[in-house]
Amino acid sequence: MVVVLAAVSVAGCSALRDRTDRAVSSATPPGTTGPPPGASQAPGPPLATASAGEPGTGTPPDLADPAAVATYCFARWQSFDARSDADLAAGVERAQADGCFTSDFLAQLTSAGAGSGGAGGTGSPAVDGQAWEEQRAHGARSTVTVLAATPLADTAATGRVVYLLNARSVFVTDNSAPVETVSTPTVTLLRDTAGRWRIAGADLSDNAGDAPGR
Repeated sequence: MVVVLAAVSVAGCSALRDRTDRAVSSATPPGTTGPPPGASQAPGPPLATASAGEPGTGTPPDLADPAAVATYCFARWQSFDARSDADLAAGVERAQADGCFTSDFLAQLTSAGAGSGGAGGTGSPAVDGQAWEEQRAHGARSTVTVLAATPLADTAATGRVVYLLNARSVFVTDNSAPVETVSTPTVTLLRDTAGRWRIAGADLSDNAGDAPGR
């Protein structure tokens, strides 16, 4: 029975992953991800070890530090716990409570075109709600930890910087052992007139994709 429940939960996660990957891809404004023109990509950050805490924990970063913002905000956005999170949009809402996104990117993540209730949705409240309830029934949760953030180019002085992240995701249900994956997404940050850095775009194509709250 444990194997059956684990298989169902992983299948549900996979379905949500497919939808969220498409949603973020469509929600990312052209020109906001990837290295700036003429930049050469730095080597990927080394794997590291870190203790994964509960989703949504940690101290909000100094918004004047783009690396700290990228590390904290990505983990807060991508972690989820279906046992306590209300719906697919919880990760986005949790991150935005700390000012993690630019207003334009937030609008794209929460627009109807990116899915009902958030960018993790399909556009069908019934389908999204059913998928989420399946996750909740199995106690699905995923804790994301950013192990390293490497700038693809030193462009902070221009007010725009792109980080290659080394992110670890630990996915577990009430009836399965934790499944750990490591991925290398990129996030683009912009600095506002007050000197605060916020995520303005993301490329999750190499992300493990556990989090439905995208």
